[in-house]
Amino acid sequence: MKQRKPKRFITLFVFCVLVMILYGSYIIRQDMSPDKNSKASFPGNYTCTPKFNVSFENEEDEFSATMTRHREKNRHGLMIAYPVSDSYSKFQVNDSLSCWEDSTFRRTFEANCNVVKKYPVGDSGPYLQELGLSRNFVEFLNPSIPVIVTAASSNHFLEVQALMQNLHSVVFPKYKNVKFIFYDIGLSKNETEMVKKHCRCEYRLFPFEKYPEHLKILKGYTFKPLIAQTVLNEYGFVMWIDASIRFLTGDLDSLFEMAMKDGVKIIAGSLGVGHRTDPTIFKFLREDPCLYADKIEMQATFFLIYRTCFVIDTIMRPWVSCALTSGCMYFPGSQDRLSCVNEKGLGFCHRFDQSIMSIILWRLFHADFGRILIPGTFFDVQREHTERYFESLENKMSF
Repeated sequence: MKQRKPKRFITLFVFCVLVMILYGSYIIRQDMSPDKNSKASFPGNYTCTPKFNVSFENEEDEFSATMTRHREKNRHGLMIAYPVSDSYSKFQVNDSLSCWEDSTFRRTFEANCNVVKKYPVGDSGPYLQELGLSRNFVEFLNPSIPVIVTAASSNHFLEVQALMQNLHSVVFPKYKNVKFIFYDIGLSKNETEMVKKHCRCEYRLFPFEKYPEHLKILKGYTFKPLIAQTVLNEYGFVMWIDASIRFLTGDLDSLFEMAMKDGVKIIAGSLGVGHRTDPTIFKFLREDPCLYADKIEMQATFFLIYRTCFVIDTIMRPWVSCALTSGCMYFPGSQDRLSCVNEKGLGFCHRFDQSIMSIILWRLFHADFGRILIPGTFFDVQREHTERYFESLENKMSF
């Protein structure tokens, strides 16, 4: 009986050593691999950097290398070949786009930030300095109430009048000194005069001549990121509203506080990001489309952006850079692909500014996405709701 104790002790010791080795191996693998349950909390020591990728050469090689890394990390996963629509972009994808079923985002919030910061800036380099996106970040004293911004061309002139009526009657009574900027992206002379007279806003004509030619195509929506960043660079806090937004309440204090805390607030759409993004865009950004195939897209119809180091580095710079680069947010023929057919697959339509914003935000906030969504109690979307508000004001003035 006395001889059995050493044997039992040795057996127990060997078993414990094996358990420790296996557990250590598991921890190392977890640290080196992505994690679907990573938390999207802001790192307290996040610091801005002026360094970013200034080239988008060798996209094919980079994309292939990314897919190879996914294959090595997910050997047990199944390969999916998604059907794709006809692609018009410069980076062609034929027939189908394959990716790994169990692809995941990076394990830590910092690692996902680094992925976004490595998105190519493409053709945007010459414009970034003026837009406040290429220099070291300087802490600003941002306001607690955002500057309200919208834009319209003639085809939305009646719709934007309905928006202004809503602002004047619902929001302005509470925020009497709020700044409201209207960007003219294609109004007639008479429409311009009416806006200047009745909008209770600062009127600005968007300077298309300063930027690449493709920005003049309004259905590419590339003007929106540039307007948002221009105003953000000037004032530090922006609330963008499309002409279809109607506020249900004038008390927006809690919404402003949430935006200041998280840096961004936006509204959710319906279909998947992969379904509503041309597959070649994933190649351009060097992203795995499997990550976004079932992720609900964001709508750039209504959003708030608060200027912080984090926001400039990981949201505004890649979003604006893509807008300025032909073949990223916009490419020839993409303006004809706003409507989606009800099919499963990738790229059956393309949603421009919100396709790119959705990819950025899912990459950053995938583990806690609800935190950046605007509650539906604040607003309603009323597309094609129009008013002849300026005419009614003219009639009142005539009495």
